[in-house]
Amino acid sequence: MLFLQIALALPLLILIETILFKRFLLKGVVYRRTISETSVFEGDKISMIEDIENNSFLPIAWMKAESRISPNLEFSAIKNMQVSQGGYHRSVFSIMPFYRLKRTHTVTCLKRGEYNVGNVTLTAGDILGFVTKILSYDNEVRLLVYPSPLSENRMVECYRSLQGDAVVRRFINPDPFLVAGVREYQAGDPVSSISWKSTARTNSLQVYKYDYSADTKLLILFNIDSSSSQDNYPNERECEKIELGIHFCASIIDKTIKQGISTGFCCNGHFRDQKEIVNIPSRCSQIQLFTIFEAMAKLQLHRVLSFYTMIKNIKNTIPKDTDILIVSLYNDEKIQEQVRELKRSGHDVETWIISESEVE
Repeated sequence: MLFLQIALALPLLILIETILFKRFLLKGVVYRRTISETSVFEGDKISMIEDIENNSFLPIAWMKAESRISPNLEFSAIKNMQVSQGGYHRSVFSIMPFYRLKRTHTVTCLKRGEYNVGNVTLTAGDILGFVTKILSYDNEVRLLVYPSPLSENRMVECYRSLQGDAVVRRFINPDPFLVAGVREYQAGDPVSSISWKSTARTNSLQVYKYDYSADTKLLILFNIDSSSSQDNYPNERECEKIELGIHFCASIIDKTIKQGISTGFCCNGHFRDQKEIVNIPSRCSQIQLFTIFEAMAKLQLHRVLSFYTMIKNIKNTIPKDTDILIVSLYNDEKIQEQVRELKRSGHDVETWIISESEVE
């Protein structure tokens, strides 16, 4: 008799369960995704926090949170999360009624870029597997990853390939005729830089602190073109060379602005969803430094104009007291013609052509 009652009641219970879950599943579910930092350098780690609330009386037997995140953002291994090729991330969990679940993932930022990590699709089902519902969240959670400056040894290798006027060396080397004060002696300081007068006064070894030649401004012109042909899209090897160029420019700008030198950046590439060149006039401030870093993070490997055309369009807007550093994957007669024009206008111009041997 009891078995018969259960047998008769079971379909009714299943029907009620199905109706309830069809109507209320994912109702009252709130999903939030945040990150601990919105702008970092390559190699930095951030925390990505998933916050899920079930404000419903129904338990969620299983739920999948799926999103596509660039493989340039590397997630540390975590239980119940799968990462497939193409950057598809899937985490599976269950959540009780009126319960809040919080998960924190450690993410290593491998490569410069602008990333949106906010979009997610939630898929949930009932206990018996009869009901499935999908809910999409299109959130703007933007992460900027700045290019990290190159190491000193790597920069020394790049300096050897510079051609033309000694623009970079003038800005990064201290001028022994410009004394900015004194500081404590450090290992490796030459004996000739010791200030004996200050040493006697302070009773500790002091050396002269030299300033940098900062009479002029610096403008870096970066060519994102891989060749002089009309092919706008570089191959994998050319992309590596372009990335090296971006990191070299970031290193120079980091040095010069921190030394009080007004520095600008101009490139024939563009940002996503924009079709204008990147043109940041020379200034000197912390804001300027991170404005350029942000531009480099957003830079797409696709040109708007040929490099020759870009120089031709902007050369009359460059202030007279500006030295110019050109960074390019190639050099041709059209570019050389514009370099000669810049020199005739009174600018010192130095060029770095990125060769195959310089790409690691």
